[in-house]
Amino acid sequence: MRRIVTLLMIVVLGLVVSACVTNPVTGQKELDLIPPAQELEIGKQEYKKILDQFDIYRYKGLNRYINKVGEKLVPYVQDKNVKYTFTLLDSPAVNAFSTPGGYVYITRGILAYLNNEAQLACVLGHEMGHINAHHVATLLTKQMLFNLGLGIAYMKYKKFRRFAPLIGVVGNLLFLSFSRSDEYQADYLGVEYATLAGYDATQMADFFDELERIEVSKNAVLPEFLSTHPSPPHRRERVIMLARKWEAIAKRGYYKIGRDVYLEHINGILFGKNKRNGYTIGNHYYHPNMRFTFMFPKGWNLINMPHYIGIVPKNQKGVYIKIFLKNGSIYELANKFSSHGFVLESKETRINGYHAFKVVRMVKIGNKVINQSSCFINFNGKTFVFFSQSPSSTWPLLKSKLEEPEKTFKRLTNPARIHVKNLYIKVIKLPDTMTFSNFLNRFKLSDKLKKKVYIMNNMYPDTLLAQGDLVKILVKK
Repeated sequence: MRRIVTLLMIVVLGLVVSACVTNPVTGQKELDLIPPAQELEIGKQEYKKILDQFDIYRYKGLNRYINKVGEKLVPYVQDKNVKYTFTLLDSPAVNAFSTPGGYVYITRGILAYLNNEAQLACVLGHEMGHINAHHVATLLTKQMLFNLGLGIAYMKYKKFRRFAPLIGVVGNLLFLSFSRSDEYQADYLGVEYATLAGYDATQMADFFDELERIEVSKNAVLPEFLSTHPSPPHRRERVIMLARKWEAIAKRGYYKIGRDVYLEHINGILFGKNKRNGYTIGNHYYHPNMRFTFMFPKGWNLINMPHYIGIVPKNQKGVYIKIFLKNGSIYELANKFSSHGFVLESKETRINGYHAFKVVRMVKIGNKVINQSSCFINFNGKTFVFFSQSPSSTWPLLKSKLEEPEKTFKRLTNPARIHVKNLYIKVIKLPDTMTFSNFLNRFKLSDKLKKKVYIMNNMYPDTLLAQGDLVKILVKK
């Protein structure tokens, strides 16, 4: 055992010595166990996973516009070996993020709250900063070394072994998000790239104000951009200071804001969730585009994703329902599902007039015995799969709840549930000088929607608008 531990320690020391590379941003030697080729491979793999979760949002020339703005920043990045890919995701979340290898993602949700091209450039530049500074690679390196150290301690110290699982979980949670210094550095780089490209990076400070207003609003959810990008104190003031610094270096005569051109490109984009792709009222789920509906257990949470629907109870681990489409007949899929584990039930049936096949099996995952059920339903020539699982010990108690969605699955025929309206952003030019509240009073908007409109414009009810100003409002259609 001692010999193995010694060899492992030599391996770790060798990795530390050989993996010191020069960071293209700082010019300093840093520990990095992830070579550039592997970073690129990680980025490619994550790209596929992300597009399995989210669709690309395609709207007129918006995708080309975002790519054009991103490409303006590329000449000013430090790592010239990275090729950038800018992807607009069809998600209402207010978010932007990046993965190694040059992959930058931005959601249509965050576009609704940006108010000019300069802010868009700063957000893209921030994510490019994370990539250039190899922040993800650094996190992965720290995680790898932590787990190596944990393994050595586990083998060397018997008393340590009882605490190792807990320490492993807690320790790895520390590596799930960027550090405050990483965020400061990404802010710095985002401002640097945007300013050198000719943008007024002080505009990013106004976007931070909007994020804070979303966070404190009782009718809004914490923006993903803040949950994945912890907000350091004084971030607003710091961005303004950095912008002035880089303006002095760039020495340009003019720095672009680009409000009108930006608003022109987002005019008409979808805001919030797309009800045509599924929505809930109480514990009823409706999908207008595919014309189906079902019920799910009261008190359980439904997650509506582009390629599947997830239903989970509160505070019950290992229990969930997943609904998705699968290629193949109900017989082929049922036969394949039956080939693994111990089959408890297998029967051909009909559900609300639709041909179906139900299989329940028992499997062992690790040291746990799990019951899994798949109900394959033929609906309009497509095979819907209602998959559910729970520990075998709780299966008898949960069985009726787990079966509720499949048993209540049927065709959606109610016109009121089919012909639902979505919210869209509409950009309007002010006909006269007036306050924002006087302008909004011309539209039939609820107080909740008015509050959203104020925030997305980063304005207030008493903000005085001049004739010809462009503002965003929300319309239903």
